[in-house]
Amino acid sequence: MKHAVWITLLVALVVVNVAAELAFYFSGVYIGMLFRIALVMGITIIASVFVGAMLLIGTLEEEKPLSGHVSDTLGADKKSD
Repeated sequence: MKHAVWITLLVALVVVNVAAELAFYFSGVYIGMLFRIALVMGITIIASVFVGAMLLIGTLEEEKPLSGHVSDTLGADKKSD
């Protein structure tokens, strides 16, 4: 997960800065550095949430259910009437 977050941070830095420079070059609109940093951090945090969700789903797919019937797996917790 660490690698995915670092890669996302670096890609977001490049993409946001390139987009801001292109916006300034073609339209003359200057995008401030504080707004750029907020965009980069937002993209990174959203990506880390999605990567974490993918890891959780992958972990859930690896779990195996208990074998046998439910009444057989309770063992000592089973009430004796």
